[in-house]
Amino acid sequence: MGLRIAVVGLGSFGAKHIRTIERLGLGKVTAVVSRKKSNRIVPDAAVYETASALFENETPDALIITVPPCAHGETELLAAEHSVPFFVEKPVSDNESTALRILESVERSGIITSVGYHSRYSPAIAKAKEITIESKPTTLHGYWIDSIPPSLWWKREEISGGQVIEQATHIVDIFRYLLGEPIDVYSRGRKGIMSVDFESTSETVMTFPEGIIATLSVSCEKTKGSKIGFTLGFADGAAEYKWNGKLSIRSSKGTITAGPENPAEMYDKELIEFFRAIETGDRSGIRSDYKDAVRTLYATLAIKESMKKRKPIKVKDLT
Repeated sequence: MGLRIAVVGLGSFGAKHIRTIERLGLGKVTAVVSRKKSNRIVPDAAVYETASALFENETPDALIITVPPCAHGETELLAAEHSVPFFVEKPVSDNESTALRILESVERSGIITSVGYHSRYSPAIAKAKEITIESKPTTLHGYWIDSIPPSLWWKREEISGGQVIEQATHIVDIFRYLLGEPIDVYSRGRKGIMSVDFESTSETVMTFPEGIIATLSVSCEKTKGSKIGFTLGFADGAAEYKWNGKLSIRSSKGTITAGPENPAEMYDKELIEFFRAIETGDRSGIRSDYKDAVRTLYATLAIKESMKKRKPIKVKDLT
């Protein structure tokens, strides 16, 4: 592929996507946007301090955007203005107004977009969706229980949006993919540790169509190890999904597993399908575009609002 790609943000995921692009030959990273003037990851790429500086000097064929939740806005709007497709890491924003401004611009321009909800590309999630279609779930419990990431910005709610917005959004997105749009949520949280300025532990009840109830446990209070994934109950058994992309299903037919051979396959697949859509115009392989990801943001914002107000909140509908 001969695509010229610009990467905005050179944190861990920016570097990860650059390595994937190079390893799979998906294009050439010709420019990066970073506050650091030096660039050791792609030494021959042009370096710009802002997205506006990038577009003043060149127009890439595609953008990869990996910035903190509070930093979304300018880059996506410029991409839409210049008709440049973009792949953006989740969450798409930490607030509704920014996300809607971007969405309006994206829909006006008609550009291809994709959002980094990589679990959707796991065969395990496809299998879990089959189960929910064949048999109405009896229970669904998700969890993101982990320690605090090393990034200083993550600890500040005004930058990260908090753990539900920044991390557990993955689990909420899987819930939506399996069950449809949530109707309402009720969440309670507590500030159990001083190193973050948001609720460090929370429990949420979510109502989905057909009266299905899902629960979500979120915490960053662990000091060692993690537990990330979900358990799905159905009439004839149960399934457990782990963050390595594997699903274990136990029923009267026995135990089977589904998932990728290597967790990296999910990250590969999301970029492969994004760049394939750019080259062919066929968007069917993209599992989460910008509009779909805004719906996930709406659900997590409702959880956050419920936590703050200590009352049930209806999830806004995005038509």
